[in-house]
Amino acid sequence: MADFKPAFAFVLQHEDAVRAGKVTVDAGGRTRFGIAEKFHPELPEDFFSGPAEDALLTAEKIEEDQYWKPMRLDEIGNQAVANKLLDMAVNMGVRQAAVYAQRAVNMLAGSARLAEDGVMGARTLAVVNAVNSDAYEQRLCELSVAHYRHVAAVNPAQAVNLRGWLKRAEA
Repeated sequence: MADFKPAFAFVLQHEDAVRAGKVTVDAGGRTRFGIAEKFHPELPEDFFSGPAEDALLTAEKIEEDQYWKPMRLDEIGNQAVANKLLDMAVNMGVRQAAVYAQRAVNMLAGSARLAEDGVMGARTLAVVNAVNSDAYEQRLCELSVAHYRHVAAVNPAQAVNLRGWLKRAEA
């Protein structure tokens, strides 16, 4: 089964590859290590202004507790699939990532249709683990590309992020 630590490292490759703790500002407000102020208003000021090492530990805990565990990614049999799903959840939200997880299955599984309800339940996990992992991961990449292109199209102010998002989507 998949392990959180390599998945977290995968996310950091897109958020802060050198783990410098750089704070960026975008539609989510201030963001550090993939944790955006808009979606985590409970964060203390020192998450953004304090030592990078402390913020990294906080980000790791948040990503495990609020993204990894709700998506039940430790029940995914393929580490690369779990990495991709965690990355999607951190960047687009748990519900949206779960909808795309289900949609990717539906693109591959033929008769094993899943409701695209955004909940990673036992049936979703079973089917995700049963499909070809490489083909499934490719569908997740394609859905991510389409998602980011849509976001940039409906919100032109976000278009500045599209190049980075597409790189992330294809990883």
